[in-house]
Amino acid sequence: MATKEDNLLEVLSPLSESEIGDRNKDYDILTPKQFGTKYKDLLFAPAEFTWNGIMHQIQYNHCSNPFCRYQGMPQTKFATKGKPTRYKLTGTSNHKSIKCNPDPTRVTGEAVLGCYTSTLSNWSVAQEIQRLVQINSVQDKEEEYEFHKEGCIAEEFTPFIKSDAFYKQGKSKKQIRNATLPV
Repeated sequence: MATKEDNLLEVLSPLSESEIGDRNKDYDILTPKQFGTKYKDLLFAPAEFTWNGIMHQIQYNHCSNPFCRYQGMPQTKFATKGKPTRYKLTGTSNHKSIKCNPDPTRVTGEAVLGCYTSTLSNWSVAQEIQRLVQINSVQDKEEEYEFHKEGCIAEEFTPFIKSDAFYKQGKSKKQIRNATLPV
């Protein structure tokens, strides 16, 4: 089975080291409401991870109503008076959701329905994907072979690197012994 050290999937942190330090300082100073308000934009930042050499992004915090104009669109600020955003965060401290704001630039077109969508931590979803990949993956066992006794003059040779330095002994194809090398 694969272990955590196998690093099959790499989840990139959405925060830099300086941002983590700032958040740690603010966590003790600010009230929970102030802290949540200050760092709410991270909710709309996609999480990134690399799997099999391919970069993937996850963004669950958007409108999921297929009849809404904002369905699947990322958070943005409009360039109008007051700079309103596409979504706003509503709900109690235990259960937050995203609500679609009216479109201030809309002339005609599809309606914005004021939909509510539950929020998820994109980074936590990426961490869960990493965990599932690890428990559902099998890694080849790396065997450590010892072909020579300590102090052997041909210590650097192995059957994988220089096979003519070894010969078979007996009838079994699996038995390999050291050949005597000229000094």
